[in-house]
Amino acid sequence: MQTIHQAACALAAILAVALAAPNLPAAQEDAEQGWTLLFNGKDLAGWEFYFGKAGTENKGTFTVQEGILICSGRPSGYMVTKKPYGDYTLQVEFAFQRPAGLKDDAEFRGNSGCLIHVGEKNALGVWPRSVEVQGANRNLGIILPIPRDLRCTHTFDSAALARVLRPVGQFNKLEIDVRGGDMTISLNGAAVSTVRKCELTAGPIGIQSEGAETHWKTIRIRER
Repeated sequence: MQTIHQAACALAAILAVALAAPNLPAAQEDAEQGWTLLFNGKDLAGWEFYFGKAGTENKGTFTVQEGILICSGRPSGYMVTKKPYGDYTLQVEFAFQRPAGLKDDAEFRGNSGCLIHVGEKNALGVWPRSVEVQGANRNLGIILPIPRDLRCTHTFDSAALARVLRPVGQFNKLEIDVRGGDMTISLNGAAVSTVRKCELTAGPIGIQSEGAETHWKTIRIRER
């Protein structure tokens, strides 16, 4: 009985220590794994904005609510990091606001995306010279060079997309592995597209506002 009692006391002590220990903050965990938060969950520090003729002032297009970055989708434009990057892995998690009454996801026309190696403004309408990783729900992950004559080769696996794309309103995790002019894009753990021999090899990172409300809960980077 004494042995059982001693074991129970030891277990209780271990549990007490575990419960008393503070949880490691998510940001600290990210840092220990080599990640840097580009979106800190509190404000839009480290970002700049561009809305074409509407200027560079963010008048509510991008806001932060309860730790989520919310993009209204209007006007068209983008937020862009102040810092350039060239060799890294970017992870984002985002979801579209599901329209009331939407019965068939194939009918959803929501659009957004990530801009890699952002350069000169207005290379294609409001969009800058860059490599767009498409965020449109039907073609999530497809590569769109901006402008279209930007030199690079790219692939897209529509079958892989169909296997892993989540329903409208749920968060998708997009991972963009960038090695200068070469990129591999994965969605929810499956490779869906590639870029090779792009003439752009470094630059800031952009998040698009393109007509649909989007919610972003993770934007982080791990540089090499």
